[in-house]
Amino acid sequence: MNVDNAPPQSNVTLDDDVEAEIASYLDLENPSSFFLFAGAGAGKTRSLVNALRHIATKYRDTLRLRARHVAVITYTNAACEEITRRLEYDPLFVVQTIHSFAWSQIQGFSSDIREWLRSNLQTEIADLTAEEAKGRAGTKASAARLASIESKQRRLGRLDEIKAFTYNPSSENRERNALNHSEVIKIFATFLLEKSLMQRMFVERYPFLLIDESQDTNKTLIDAFLTVQQAHARRFCLGLIGDTMQRIYLDGKENIERALPRGWETPKKVLNHRSPRRIVRLINAIRSGADEQLQEPRDDASEGWARLFAFPVDTPDKPAVEDGVRAYMADLTGDASWIDRDQCKILTLEHHMAAKRMGFEQLFDAIAPIEAFRTAFLDGSFAPTRFFTHSVLPLVAATQRGDKFLATKLVREASPLLRKDVLKGSEKPLDQLRIAQAAIDSLMSLWANGDPTCGAVLKNVASTDLFVVPDSLKAALAALSTEAVGTESDEEADPVGESVAALLTLLDCPFSMIAAYASYVAREASFDTHQGVKGLEFDRVMVLMDDGDSRGFLFGYDKLLGAKAPSASDLKNAEEGKDSSLDRTRRLFYVTCSRAKSSLALVAYSTDPGAMKTHVIQSGLFDEDEVHLGLPA
Repeated sequence: MNVDNAPPQSNVTLDDDVEAEIASYLDLENPSSFFLFAGAGAGKTRSLVNALRHIATKYRDTLRLRARHVAVITYTNAACEEITRRLEYDPLFVVQTIHSFAWSQIQGFSSDIREWLRSNLQTEIADLTAEEAKGRAGTKASAARLASIESKQRRLGRLDEIKAFTYNPSSENRERNALNHSEVIKIFATFLLEKSLMQRMFVERYPFLLIDESQDTNKTLIDAFLTVQQAHARRFCLGLIGDTMQRIYLDGKENIERALPRGWETPKKVLNHRSPRRIVRLINAIRSGADEQLQEPRDDASEGWARLFAFPVDTPDKPAVEDGVRAYMADLTGDASWIDRDQCKILTLEHHMAAKRMGFEQLFDAIAPIEAFRTAFLDGSFAPTRFFTHSVLPLVAATQRGDKFLATKLVREASPLLRKDVLKGSEKPLDQLRIAQAAIDSLMSLWANGDPTCGAVLKNVASTDLFVVPDSLKAALAALSTEAVGTESDEEADPVGESVAALLTLLDCPFSMIAAYASYVAREASFDTHQGVKGLEFDRVMVLMDDGDSRGFLFGYDKLLGAKAPSASDLKNAEEGKDSSLDRTRRLFYVTCSRAKSSLALVAYSTDPGAMKTHVIQSGLFDEDEVHLGLPA
């Protein structure tokens, strides 16, 4: 046989040796912890499942004999379900989201949880009391502090009455014995770090822990797991799977690859199974400014399309322009589905743009700038906004459309007025039902004169005890009270902190914004963002970039694409190795562009479209015929 005439070998199996490499690390007697780099479309879920199957094949009997399991942490419930399904619901594997997993590890330690809460509450009360002593009586800030102190003291006083704590990662956790989402993570991390018995129990129970999307897993918990791995390296394997360029949540571990202890393995997958050649070249060029990780397209991948359309930032009718872009893409690609908006995935790279277009801009501007609030606000788990979206809004919507059955069901499930212990303790339960109905009627009366503010809704709910008000909103409500306002000079000398100020702005928002925000975070809106499409793929993707709408507060597309110079703070952060708006923008740009399976249209509203075109061509992101200033004729 003439070897020279043999058909060229396909690269489809290029990463197959990585699977065997990972399997070699999963040795029960001599484990090697690892970080698997898997870029966009690399098939990391497949690698994860194959690794788990290898463990089952080699160690099932040994693990079952000692009641040991393999733990897998994923980012979403959907990912948990997909992995569990691929593993055919094998009980050897514990596959959970980070909050569910953390709770499963601490729920039996009620006395330890109680003491952690006691210490934490005492510290918080002491800090607030010290602030109050330095502040001015009668100010909004003082009212907020006193309300917070009262709430925390009340919780502290009830701790010894609680026999067992509860937690539900999907609910509001309104019960007095319930932990909130952040507490579950903090408690688990603290226990892992400070309780040697917890470490030993954990490692004995789970000799293998694999974490998907590790770059976005809570940094506090990642640090705790790394500490456990170092202390038990000979009997515990920690496998981190992810891609630092796809870190999109700010509470994830920054530069996780640099934090790896010595001796860790770092396998890489380089083949992109999702995108056509043109888009793989584009995302390689995007990330070249951050690292040296490159991907290859499959040999059987199509060429694909990527086009950039640059328009002035003050373009008057942007939706019409975007319709024109989709029409052009339909002609260019011969794909008529581009015409149908529902057949295209339209991504906004910055939340503010979606907020402005969907009508909850004021709500976004109130909360998103606060770093401590941002991640929870954007994923829908922020307690103050969740109070409105998950308690008040469903009741209001059901009542307004005349669905009395649903309204009654919602109140029975969530209102303290109809708790089982309240009904049992009442001599006339029917009277309690009338009280609940009166509370509903009082709430709905707010709409008689138009759209009420969130503050008016909160005041009403708090006055009737219709729903449990989160402690943070109680503090804001106290500050909102007119009786709490001191003199102007007192207010200037003792202003409210940024957190309470943000919540006061939230309470000033029209309640109608809540429905738009709820639709957005539930991924029901026509617009989606990098968070909403994490791990997903689409044939046709259109990305909207508009610094005029994003206000450049966290991101800057004009900077990334050359229409503006980087700011002094960007340059300083780069010199110091800190995260900058350019870094964040590059990551989100990479995530959105890499979703496309066939064709990609980027629409940029720029302060200088011409400079943007020059820069993206010179930097190798696009060829000249791929960039259009305005709609092509």
